[in-house]
Amino acid sequence: MYSLTKKRWQAINNRDGDYDGRFIYGVMTDHRVCCPSCQREKDCSPEDIRIFKTSDEALFEGFIPCPDCHPFGDLSEKAELVNQVKVYLAHHYQDRITLESLAEAFQVSTGVLHRAFMTLTDESPQAYLVRLRMYHAKKMLRDGNEAVALIGLKVGIPNLSYFNTVFKQQVGQTAVQYRKKNN
Repeated sequence: MYSLTKKRWQAINNRDGDYDGRFIYGVMTDHRVCCPSCQREKDCSPEDIRIFKTSDEALFEGFIPCPDCHPFGDLSEKAELVNQVKVYLAHHYQDRITLESLAEAFQVSTGVLHRAFMTLTDESPQAYLVRLRMYHAKKMLRDGNEAVALIGLKVGIPNLSYFNTVFKQQVGQTAVQYRKKNN
């Protein structure tokens, strides 16, 4: 995440299109993410604003794209599917999710979903879900003192051994090492 500087706040208030593509921002009150030039009515203070570098970062934090300004750009049908799946995963990452259950939820075949994800993101839906879960696990390890097993459970990986294996593969160190280094 970026910080909310005076220039960024001014760009948001002035709806300055020159800043589109440089950052996107989320409004905590409605969990929408917008581009700086968004014309929708805003009644927020700097404390309500979160600045993001990427769309995935905003999605990981549970924000949804503004339907007025389309901060992720105009999306093809395939890109819209991938975006909807990402939003769904951001809100359900702690649940048991399979490729089959995702395909069923979005009424497409597993092949269509997998190919769309691979084409547009260079990763599978499963890899995206693991990255999302590790993002939240790292956040919980930094900000809290819950047991590693509980954190694994909260991010949707109920098996501690598997959680530790995945965490080390993704982060390069164990969850306990990560906590000691970043807490």
